[in-house]
Amino acid sequence: MRKHLAAALIVIGVALAVWPVSAQSRSVFWQRWDVLIDDLDAVANRFRVTESYDINFTGTFRFGSAVIPLQNLENIHSVQVYEGGAALRESCSEQPGTYCVQNTSDGLAITYYFVQPITNARQQFDIRYTVDGALRVYDGGDQLWWTAVPSEHYGFSIGSSTITVQMPAGLAPREGIDPVVTYGAPSEVNVRGTTITATATRQLTGNDYFEIRVQYPHHPQARVPAWQADFDQRRAFEETSKPLIDLGLIALSLLLAVGGVLGVYALWYTRGRDPRVGPVPEYLAEPPSNVPPAVVGTLLDEQADLRDVISTIVDLAHRGYLVMEEEQKEGLFGIGRSRTFTFKRTDKPLQGLRKFEQRIMSALFGTNRMERSLDSLKNKFYTVIPQLQNDLYEAVVQDGLFTTKPSTTRGLWSGLGTALFVVALVAGFGGISLAEDISPALLCLPAAFALVGLMAMIVGQHMPAKTRKGAEEAAKWRAFREYLQNLEKYADIQSASQRFDDYLPYAIAFGVDRSWVRRFSKIDSVPIPPWYYPTYMGGPYRGGYRPGTPLRPVMFSGSGLNPGDLARADGGGFSLDDVSGNIAGGLESISSGLTEMLESAGRVMTSRPQSASSGSSGSWRSGGSSWSGGGFSGGGSSGGGSRGFG
Repeated sequence: MRKHLAAALIVIGVALAVWPVSAQSRSVFWQRWDVLIDDLDAVANRFRVTESYDINFTGTFRFGSAVIPLQNLENIHSVQVYEGGAALRESCSEQPGTYCVQNTSDGLAITYYFVQPITNARQQFDIRYTVDGALRVYDGGDQLWWTAVPSEHYGFSIGSSTITVQMPAGLAPREGIDPVVTYGAPSEVNVRGTTITATATRQLTGNDYFEIRVQYPHHPQARVPAWQADFDQRRAFEETSKPLIDLGLIALSLLLAVGGVLGVYALWYTRGRDPRVGPVPEYLAEPPSNVPPAVVGTLLDEQADLRDVISTIVDLAHRGYLVMEEEQKEGLFGIGRSRTFTFKRTDKPLQGLRKFEQRIMSALFGTNRMERSLDSLKNKFYTVIPQLQNDLYEAVVQDGLFTTKPSTTRGLWSGLGTALFVVALVAGFGGISLAEDISPALLCLPAAFALVGLMAMIVGQHMPAKTRKGAEEAAKWRAFREYLQNLEKYADIQSASQRFDDYLPYAIAFGVDRSWVRRFSKIDSVPIPPWYYPTYMGGPYRGGYRPGTPLRPVMFSGSGLNPGDLARADGGGFSLDDVSGNIAGGLESISSGLTEMLESAGRVMTSRPQSASSGSSGSWRSGGSSWSGGGFSGGGSSGGGSRGFG
């Protein structure tokens, strides 16, 4: 029993493995695809078409399909389908041995169902139908233009194809007067009296098509098809007026595009560039002025970034207005640790703070709070983002660094560019139908406006121009940034370590805070900033900082250190080497906590409730890598469509 079950499972498995391959390997190869056009009645404007297929099928097939477009003709009727010479019965019952004829949006659809499924075999089919109103009538000679083999035969190849046109007596093409040409597949054309044959000289593959156009003597009683007048008018327009219109539209579009782009560039060149300044040292080892870090950051990149706010919070702590306290708790069963951070006010009065600094202190502590956990700012601090951005932009103008707020300049240019782009899109979509009637080149005009609008939006981001004072300040501060970025090149790390706390706010504003902390994390003599309280270290930090009290240096008994400004002490200050227990490595011991605090601050300050509108309260740029967060030479024939099997 088990052997039989195993054998059955193997057979099923093989069948399932082979079935998809066989299902996907079905193919069709036309040994021959011949088309006969005969029974032509010039007066009634009618002829008959017979498509004859000799096909090799690989795989199993049950039906065939032919879709013939109804353009450039009046009607197709009297459809008959034959399989192996036997006529099929017209019916839309989808029964074997029947065929169905329906008018669809793509044309006349003929679906024929085989007498029985064909598997890996060869069979012949004939499709015969009568076409009304496809002959073109002109005084110089009437014409028959028919696509015998459409390009859509689903990629299957055709071994050979011959088109035969049997003209009635008296309407044979006149040599030297009436042309006979083919389009698509290369062919040999033979005209013998009233019989015209065109034979493809190679196999048709992929999307190859085959059509024939025959001119013959004009019949004075021939009926002109209803569609011909519009067709001829359209063709005359396309051959005479349209090329000139195309050329004019393209030239005008190029003029608008090139002129507009050059105009935008000229405005940037004359109004958007900063004034040139004199020679500036390669680096400056000290801040060139007392401009706050956030204002410096806004000056250099002309953007009010989240890192500018973070730098201000650290700068306010450095200047003695607040303390950052870190507390650590062990995880469940002693696995891992979690950190919480709290901002606490000192006793230092807020008089003298700049507008953006006061707004930050107010956002952190309100009117009477003395401490605030970082987590409590979640989904709340974001509401002050637009005001802080505006404060910083106002600050660079008040300091004489810009004549106009950079945000205002960018907004004007972005608005202009967006307006041009939107108008171009509306005009482009609205002009599609007009372009189809007149010229596709008409769409080049809105494309030109869209290009100018896009150029204005891009260039507008660089249009804010500094004053001469602003350009000079920016050059000096870039030299200082160069010093912070490449400290090892310009200074001794050990000596520079005493300025770690002084320069940290600027490092944050410059976006080099990670590398700045990393440089000093392994130097034992770098003191912990007096405004940072890691309570988990115990000792004098155990009780944390008491809000509202003076900010004094933290002292350890037996350390031999003198009181003073730890961040500025020369050779003094508190080093983590002085702490008992397993705490060693100077700044390295708190660098991960400091890093997490700054990263957490960036996330919390930009967080917002899910229901809050993202467009109602402004947004911050990431600010860099810091901790902040589509003739008559073909194309006018009748017939064609698609042919396939399934």
